[in-house]
Amino acid sequence: MFDIPYGPDPLQSLDLFLPTAPTAAPMVLFIHGGGWSAGDKWRDVAAGDRLTREGFVTALANYRLSPAVQHPTHAQDVARAVAWCRRHGPQYGANPERLYLMGHSSGAHLVASVALDRSYLAAEGLDRAVVQGVIGIAGAGYDLDASYAMSAMAPLLVPAFGPDCWRWADAAPVRHVHPHAPPFLLIHGLADREAPPSSTEAFATALEQAGVPTELALLPGEDHTSVMVAAAPLVLGFLRGLNWKCGSSATGPGVNRSRPTSTRLTRAKTTCASTRSESRDAY
Repeated sequence: MFDIPYGPDPLQSLDLFLPTAPTAAPMVLFIHGGGWSAGDKWRDVAAGDRLTREGFVTALANYRLSPAVQHPTHAQDVARAVAWCRRHGPQYGANPERLYLMGHSSGAHLVASVALDRSYLAAEGLDRAVVQGVIGIAGAGYDLDASYAMSAMAPLLVPAFGPDCWRWADAAPVRHVHPHAPPFLLIHGLADREAPPSSTEAFATALEQAGVPTELALLPGEDHTSVMVAAAPLVLGFLRGLNWKCGSSATGPGVNRSRPTSTRLTRAKTTCASTRSESRDAY
């Protein structure tokens, strides 16, 4: 099902992928990347297909883009898409009590912002507790602040967040971390030259210090794009774990850091190596 409106603007639309005869199925809302100014949900059809095959009702959402709009409009649109999923998901066989957010690059920044900053979902009449888990892949700008004005990302940030770099920190998810946040899975390729892995590490540390159940996977050899394929087994394992607990928080606070020497990371890399020769449909 394509281009279902969740708001009046043409970009406020989502595509819905449904398992066969879903009944109270968990639901994932996926937000695309593109530097807050480009991208489209169609690029992530492979992710929608794979998640659906695993039994998840999956929504891929577009949102309004810069320079036509600036922060906080992008996040407000994502919150509106969350509200649509929460309220209309049951019509498509989804369980609104098991709603997970997932995003790539700037999309990861947006899902983290919506999950952590209470103002976005409150504006839609929802509590932050409706989000049961968050997955960020190659996240950009988790720790956004004025120092980014000297980075390679600056040309993307001015149209999205305005010319006053001293105000950019207001849009940083790390500023809104709180101890009651849902579990997070953060994945980043160590060969990423578009969004620094250090931002993801800093964000994971902040979540850890707040006592939020957090998993951090730093994948050697993966760049900003290839990490989407490499992330698949980690994403599915994380979602299965949360779904097994019927949407409850993961057991115990702290960060489970998957490093190049860790057993878990080795398994993920082995799994992905076998899919790399296949089509993008392998997710």
